[in-house]
Amino acid sequence: MSTIPSRHSAKRSTNVYLTASLVDKARSMNMNLSATLDELLAKAIESRQNEQAKEKEDMQAMNRFMTKAGLLSDDEFFGGL
Repeated sequence: MSTIPSRHSAKRSTNVYLTASLVDKARSMNMNLSATLDELLAKAIESRQNEQAKEKEDMQAMNRFMTKAGLLSDDEFFGGL
């Protein structure tokens, strides 16, 4: 499921600072900076959300393992080291 907004989404004016040579090059290629940045930001947000979901799943798996297996410090032999 993609989080890329449709063209009819509400827009908000914002300031961004970009490397001048890149802006010049993009304009010389008739690129729409707003649309390009909007699409890339949506993809970056989706990627970050996926990373966070994976981290949460990993933590939950570790918690399940610790609940089932216990800690080494709970072990009679290893806990005394």
